[in-house]
Amino acid sequence: MIRSIPKAERRGIILDRVEELINATSSTDFTMQTLAGHVGVSPTTFYNIFGSKGAVLYDLLNRGLDEIMSGCDAMPSQGDPVRDAVATMTFAAEFFVRKSRLYRPLYKFQLGERDMAARPSYLTRGLELWRRRLAGMMDLGYLHDDPARPGFTRHDMALALLSHSSGVIDLWVQGDLDDDAFVARMTHDAWMLVLSVVPDARRAALAEEIHGLRARLGHFGFVTPT
Repeated sequence: MIRSIPKAERRGIILDRVEELINATSSTDFTMQTLAGHVGVSPTTFYNIFGSKGAVLYDLLNRGLDEIMSGCDAMPSQGDPVRDAVATMTFAAEFFVRKSRLYRPLYKFQLGERDMAARPSYLTRGLELWRRRLAGMMDLGYLHDDPARPGFTRHDMALALLSHSSGVIDLWVQGDLDDDAFVARMTHDAWMLVLSVVPDARRAALAEEIHGLRARLGHFGFVTPT
């Protein structure tokens, strides 16, 4: 019985079972009663542990963010902080594609439901991931942390990358981009953003990275090719 398991462990087990349900249905369009029945607890127990359906789904999103953070931390450096920053975007996109039956519905919920209890914390954690991954570009002098200085701060770039990823995720969730075009677009546009702060002497060489992605971008489903 789940009820006999310590509360901290119980939370993880329940999240595992909710993830199973989303993977099986590729949807989050179910009631708390349905969730409770699938997990094997009473609706009251579910509410006592999580408080709301939205809190459960944000817990799953945060668990995915934990995996992305640990995966990025484990990635070997490419010897270039600019490439390492863009690799973060590619890693996240490929992670979502590998688990698309889970993350398409989760992000469809997240993008359409303004849950002010859980949303700010989740977005703040995403922003902090980007701030960490841009530290090397600060060491090179491409970014800084002083808003009074000219140029771009690390916060500026982190927020731009977070905003970019949210927009492209929405296009992918809605079916305007297929999986390969989603990964390519996430990576391609991250390159465009970080190159804005790279000195001219390096920009031309790094621009080759963008050129190699263009054939994979395809066309948005809502745009008629010219």
